[in-house]
Amino acid sequence: MAQTTRTFLAIDVPPNVAERLTKLQHKLAPSVPAFRWVDSTPFHLTLAFLGDVPFAELNEVCESARQAARACKRFEVQVVGLGAFPKPERPRVAWAGFGGPGVEALAALHREVVANLRRIGRPPEDTRFTPHVTLGRLKAGVGRGKAPSPAPDLSAIVADHREWSPGTMFVGEVVVYSSTLTPEGPTYAALARAPLASAKARSQA
Repeated sequence: MAQTTRTFLAIDVPPNVAERLTKLQHKLAPSVPAFRWVDSTPFHLTLAFLGDVPFAELNEVCESARQAARACKRFEVQVVGLGAFPKPERPRVAWAGFGGPGVEALAALHREVVANLRRIGRPPEDTRFTPHVTLGRLKAGVGRGKAPSPAPDLSAIVADHREWSPGTMFVGEVVVYSSTLTPEGPTYAALARAPLASAKARSQA
């Protein structure tokens, strides 16, 4: 049986924005004890999750990311607002969202990534795209069992932070990551970094 690794393509969140996201997590944690707050680094925006990819196909996936990145120019996008999946009233995932003019460029980059992955027969497990950075997940067992702990309602928190923003970030590359699941949470290793067109041109200047 071929060896595989859990693989996804993402955009890293820069340290200045990540620091403010961490401060928000610490602020929210006492009022939402049912959540396990993400402490894996770096924070990232997932463009495509591929699941288990055989080692022999990783080079092709990395080259696909490079082709997608070369087709798009570097851009800026704002991290703004909070949300939850599937809905704030009964959340399983809490996240920070994206807004501003850069959202259109972000959607175009996602389309390019998906198109290139399809060309090599490796489409993402889910092509729907709600750009976000995961901040926390509902702890296992909450809201279940014979005497379930009450699931939280994040409606008020989401409403209070609708305009909250840790700042803007430049998107200059796509990163191909491997993900290893551990009892403490997933750990990530970068397999390849694919510069966007203008970022690559600047680095060669």
